[in-house]
Amino acid sequence: MKSNIPIPGSAREKILQEAIKAFGTQGYEKVNVQHLAKTTGVTTGALYHHFGNKLELYKVVREEIERRITSRMEAAAEVHEDSLSSLKSSMIIGFNAAVKLNVYTLLSEPDVSLNQDLIAVLFNEIMNEDTPGVEVLLSSLLRAALKNVSNGMSPEDAKQALIWFIEKI
Repeated sequence: MKSNIPIPGSAREKILQEAIKAFGTQGYEKVNVQHLAKTTGVTTGALYHHFGNKLELYKVVREEIERRITSRMEAAAEVHEDSLSSLKSSMIIGFNAAVKLNVYTLLSEPDVSLNQDLIAVLFNEIMNEDTPGVEVLLSSLLRAALKNVSNGMSPEDAKQALIWFIEKI
């Protein structure tokens, strides 16, 4: 079993679920480890036992959320024959999933854990583009739309702005 897949009902699983909520809406800087531990019903010692420190907890949460989102995006991309339609569909599905999961702040902030950008990796696979950096620009576009939501724009307005832009591609 992978070490980042918690046993249901375990302290590790409870910490991860609360951390997803906290990092998802507040971002890395605003999450307080002591408050997170209290909300979870564990001690900070237990939290540190399972994750080492705040950055390691964030790294696990960020990677888990990106995997959940990219899994949905990949499924959306697979129903189209051409790469441009796949890209557009996956981008909208990724946006919708991030809003539904309430993780738009997490996915729109710079990744302090320096994980690989799984969204950019997926866009690179979809586009099969030989021009380096295109996938990073596309990932940044999706993350910018999520940043709009994090900054208070309605999800519908942010989604419409994203759709407007990808229709221009």
